Amino acid sequence: MVTVIFMITVGALLSAGMASMMMLGQKSVVQSFQSARAMQAAESGVQLELSKLIHPQVTGGCAGATNAANTVYNFNVSGIRGCSATVNCTVTPIELVDYTTITSIGRCGGNAASLETASRRIRVRTVRP
Repeated sequence: MVTVIFMITVGALLSAGMASMMMLGQKSVVQSFQSARAMQAAESGVQLELSKLIHPQVTGGCAGATNAANTVYNFNVSGIRGCSATVNCTVTPIELVDYTTITSIGRCGGNAASLETASRRIRVRTVRP
């Protein structure tokens, strides 16, 4: 009788340990996935601002400003749906050349306190055309 109770207890503890390890593994996969999506959102924000900077007929964002306010892009396309990019541009003159620094922060997932949330920052510096 004691042996049976011992075996049931050990089996229950092993099952609980395995379930806990599986949950940790699933959380890790979710965080990795959200991290990749946040990186894509940040890159998309930089590309949108570079496009505005390169094409003189486009207004807003980095184009025509020395220090632009934050621009927020909320994405609603496959792959990064529900993600956003907050982009900021600053212009720094160095030896008569204007350099534009574009900083983009991509965020994906739930609220900021959630473990399923990820954010990534990208900074790009280019010569202003």
